[in-house]
Amino acid sequence: MTVDAPAPRNYAQETRDTLQAQLDLAPQKYAAEAQYAPQYQALQLGMLKSAMPQLLDIYGQAAPRLGQIESAARSASRAGDIADIASLGPQARAAIRASNPDQAAMIDRMTAQANSGLAAGSNLTPEQQNMVTQQLRSGLAARGLANQPSGAMQEAVRSQMMGAGLQQQRSQQAMQALGASQGMYGDVFQQILGRPSQAFGATGAMTGQAQGFNPGQLFNPESAYAQNIYAGNQQSRLAANAAGASATGSMIGGGLSALGSMGGGMFQAGGNAGGFGNLFGCYVARECIPDQWEAFFFWKELAGPDWFRNLYDQNAKEFAQFISDKPTIKRVIAWWMKAKINSIFN
Repeated sequence: MTVDAPAPRNYAQETRDTLQAQLDLAPQKYAAEAQYAPQYQALQLGMLKSAMPQLLDIYGQAAPRLGQIESAARSASRAGDIADIASLGPQARAAIRASNPDQAAMIDRMTAQANSGLAAGSNLTPEQQNMVTQQLRSGLAARGLANQPSGAMQEAVRSQMMGAGLQQQRSQQAMQALGASQGMYGDVFQQILGRPSQAFGATGAMTGQAQGFNPGQLFNPESAYAQNIYAGNQQSRLAANAAGASATGSMIGGGLSALGSMGGGMFQAGGNAGGFGNLFGCYVARECIPDQWEAFFFWKELAGPDWFRNLYDQNAKEFAQFISDKPTIKRVIAWWMKAKINSIFN
């Protein structure tokens, strides 16, 4: 016997039903919480109030010792971290340099140039000062202002402006060199201790507290509890179908065995003449549901009405030949026959 699988689960229908059930129960849930939540709160506050003096005494006695233990543990942990950084940090840096010496040399040159630029500040090199002077004096001469008093002032202003621009440029170069160095060597705390040198632990705690105020906590159409119920129901239906099919097969087998026992030599002769199918007929069922025709034969003989059994037996062979090339009619008859088979257990 074939086992019919349960219908596929419908996500939209399940979530809709779950949400509707939660909405239907919301008034009762609110009323219960409105009635009992203040009572539980008062009970808890009363218990805390009565126990508070003893708790304060215990905490007052234990707090100094606990503080000393915590302070010692933190000091030992920090000392160990610093010792690890001091001993393993240089080794980690040397290993990184050895893994890519060309990149390390490039970063060293960038760092040296950045340090030289920062040390120079806004001062111009002799070559840069000479370039500013030559450009400015050439421009003044071209306009006939070479010997004017304003020329010296313009030369000083231009030098200061170029110096300020160079200082900004040198700062940017230093930041780029620092970024390149950090990109290659990384954070030594992360490498040695497994955590960055600066951790913002409070962010995660505040985020976790804020989740309690997010919407969607009261009504949850995708409730895990509801999903477990749906899945359990589907498994139960599948198990019931399998058990029904097994029971049907057992009953059919028992029925055929009983018929065979009653038929005696007639059934043996029928089997020799072409099998039980030719003896029992049931041509329509064999045409429409060839894998379940025995089950329909069992229903017809033992559960079906007499008028149908007589009509079927008299016309089955001719009707089966008539519908053999008519698939639509065969599907309708197959559906009806399977319904009759299932009715045995309903």
